[in-house]
Amino acid sequence: MRRPRAIGVLAVLLFAGVSAPLVRSQAVSAPGGVAYLAIDLSSGRTLNAERVDQLDRPVLPGSIAKIFTLAAALESGTIGPRSGLSCAHQVTVAGHQLVCTHPDVGRPLLPAEALAHSCNTYFTTIASRVPRSAFERVLSDLGMPSLDRGAPLPAAAVGVEGLRVAPRRLVAALAMIAAEPSPLPWRTETLTVLREGLRGAAVYGSARALGDKGVVALAKTGTVISNGVAQGLVVGVEPASSPRAGFVVLASGAAGLDAATIAADRLTPAALASQIRLGHTQQDGTYRVSTLPMDDYVAGVVAGEAAVGSSAAALEALAITVRTYADANRSRHGPEGFDLCDLTHCQVHRRPTLATTRATQATRGLVLLDKGAVARVFYTASCGGHTERPSQVWRGAPDPAYLPDHADAACEGAPRWSSELTARDLLRALVAGGYRGDTLRGVSVRSRTASGRVAWLQLDGVAPDQISGDDFRTLVGRVLGWQYLRSTAFAVTRIGAGYRFDGHGAGHGVGLCVVGSANLAKAGATRASILAQYFPGLTVGVLPATPSGVAARRMRIVLPPSAQQEDAAIRALAGRLLDARVRALGVSAPDEVVLRFHPTVENYQRETQRPWFTAASTSGRQIDLLPLDVLQQRGILESILNHELVHVLTVPSLGNRPLWVLEGVAAYHAGEHRDAALTSCPSDSLLRQPSSAEALRRAMAAAGACVAAQIRAGRDWRDVR
Repeated sequence: MRRPRAIGVLAVLLFAGVSAPLVRSQAVSAPGGVAYLAIDLSSGRTLNAERVDQLDRPVLPGSIAKIFTLAAALESGTIGPRSGLSCAHQVTVAGHQLVCTHPDVGRPLLPAEALAHSCNTYFTTIASRVPRSAFERVLSDLGMPSLDRGAPLPAAAVGVEGLRVAPRRLVAALAMIAAEPSPLPWRTETLTVLREGLRGAAVYGSARALGDKGVVALAKTGTVISNGVAQGLVVGVEPASSPRAGFVVLASGAAGLDAATIAADRLTPAALASQIRLGHTQQDGTYRVSTLPMDDYVAGVVAGEAAVGSSAAALEALAITVRTYADANRSRHGPEGFDLCDLTHCQVHRRPTLATTRATQATRGLVLLDKGAVARVFYTASCGGHTERPSQVWRGAPDPAYLPDHADAACEGAPRWSSELTARDLLRALVAGGYRGDTLRGVSVRSRTASGRVAWLQLDGVAPDQISGDDFRTLVGRVLGWQYLRSTAFAVTRIGAGYRFDGHGAGHGVGLCVVGSANLAKAGATRASILAQYFPGLTVGVLPATPSGVAARRMRIVLPPSAQQEDAAIRALAGRLLDARVRALGVSAPDEVVLRFHPTVENYQRETQRPWFTAASTSGRQIDLLPLDVLQQRGILESILNHELVHVLTVPSLGNRPLWVLEGVAAYHAGEHRDAALTSCPSDSLLRQPSSAEALRRAMAAAGACVAAQIRAGRDWRDVR
């Protein structure tokens, strides 16, 4: 249910430190090269960098210095937030002839507008009246170097003389200005004018290339001549509200506007969709992060996961599956600063071969889609002759129709394997997993899944005395090595001091069987027929412009300490649902969606003033929800998220229409209306203050039916009244 409060229109946020081609509709070139840095503002961690050594060398800041000038003028009282000046379009300062190229607005420019348009006349004029001490104080507050002794202040005010600063330091300065609350000892009106001007620069001013590409940022550009060569600079933080990342581009042989375009090209949805941040596992357990083009990443994973001797059709089917998995699981290692690792926990990544590169190029951009959204798919080294359903491997996982358990004659049950483990080693693995006991006296199969895999094992001598087959395999693999239990399709026999395990297959058995697909391709099957066999009902289509991981990164998940381990799973689920709703509704996604799971039902009721049976309440871009375990136990987590995300996306367009419209649109697009009989549209009071869960259900069904009737009559959801 939506709380009846105003919900603002939010712009799209799409950001990652990525390396996209340095092109735009009219190609931008930087003859001397480009240096680029993107950082996480909260941790200082580098998201991506290119020729970063160039960004540690002091350069003239050009018009970026106008940020300092405006701050000094406002803080010193030289001008006020509404002080206007007319632009003369051309001015000479300290022998430098400067020309304004911004449009003539037909009236004096206000301070924020002057910063956005980078008006030389405005800043050279006010600089002549700003005390030098005020300028120096601003530089000190921002951690900037001091002015050169004797440098003319008007020239320094527009960044052509007297001040040199490493571009990397400009990111920190802008972050201080943007932060809420700001650490700077400046007046609120000073910060407000600066933020307005920097936001305007990225929308209609000198850095408008960012806004044109959908990047919501505070930014400023600068252009200077160094040794006879132009250098373009742009520095920014994004999103504009509560920024999380900062970036700077230095482009030699280009102008500031070109630097902004280069930055925008690296921050667009298409650029983000084509990149993966890969965590390379180090010997000490840490990760080294690199950013790879999606195609390079896919080619490396196919090299690491494919069966030996696979033909082109099998490699292409695997490449599509790998790309689908990568896009749907981008946030898996989000808290650690990258998308996916290079181990079996995610996808094994190796050096690409010529064959895997060709397979990747032949399937460029193709993924498996479920009703238009990137599907949640899996693949396994060998299903052992019978694939498995997800819920039989991961308890509580959904079992979509496209991931069935079925016999796979192509796999032929390979590989067959056998291993022996002592009771002492098995006990060590179990104790590492939290089991208690001094002697393991027995291990036997208690039950099997429909595919023949071990569902539960009975343990004698430890507590608890049962363990699932997958948990048993995982504990043995982590402690003793993954070579002992290659799958859960095994039989166990007591021998001497331990146990023998005889099994077949390798991996969890869900989804595409790599061995089976290789055999199918060898028999003449195409990549399309291979995918149809293992993923019935899915279609192959182009990777959406907004990747699943982007939506997942937009999610801020607030969980009580007891549920923190669920963050990644909730983020991935909510991101997938947001992707699907954005495409279905034809709207832009907000820069951030907050999911707040309350620790108790009572806390939810107190904070939202809603009855417990409402389950969720949305206000703006924040969704308040009942405790996670309550929603999971009731089996309504996904449906509730679906409904509330529609609210987040549609209320800005629907405005102050009756509550039945808002709730009915959410019910309709969340698939809840189920063609309920149309009687009359419910009143706001029935929806806002329902007397019971059943009363709310009836009112919601009626609202959905009212909206469905109008949509069937040909109205767009935006026009329902």
